[in-house]
Amino acid sequence: MKMAHTFDESMALADVYAEALLTAAAERGEEEAIAREMAEFMRFIEREIDLCRMLAADSVDDEPRRESIERIFRGRMSDLLVNLLQVMNNRGRLNLLRKVGRCVELRMEEKHHQQEVIVETAMPLADDERQAIREEMSARIGKEAILIEQTRPELIGGVVIHYGDIQVDASVASRISRTLRRMRERATEEIHGGRGYVLEA
Repeated sequence: MKMAHTFDESMALADVYAEALLTAAAERGEEEAIAREMAEFMRFIEREIDLCRMLAADSVDDEPRRESIERIFRGRMSDLLVNLLQVMNNRGRLNLLRKVGRCVELRMEEKHHQQEVIVETAMPLADDERQAIREEMSARIGKEAILIEQTRPELIGGVVIHYGDIQVDASVASRISRTLRRMRERATEEIHGGRGYVLEA
């Protein structure tokens, strides 16, 4: 998995667990199934706030939590995933569970030759706009682009696209900001030069 340039120790540690889980699943021919189950589990704990807190809380002793994990999950989801929870519990690292889920997601995207692309727009995308951006970005990055759409009214119009460490800003707000910056720079230069100036709209 490609990590960001800024080192995140907790993400690196979470990725160790993600790799171990997917490796064990691949040995059983269950890698895709485990990845899907992990994604479903992440959605489940996001809904079940109390359960999520129990899993991550420092105030809960490891042994009672181990028993709770067995009672709640064993037989209801795959043994590999339950075993992962128990290993992380034994090492006091269940607070990394969300990041492990994220690392599993990123690893599977890499395997499927996919890459996430964040698309920020002032208004929600229309279907034809979404398709055009997906096709253009897939061609640009050489992978299947997975669009993550975010609405930001302050952009006014246009689009801001993030992929990897790259940002492409084609928003109206950005163009206005660049225009004002050029005007300020020109005004400053003319003031330093002792010349009068007219601020143009």
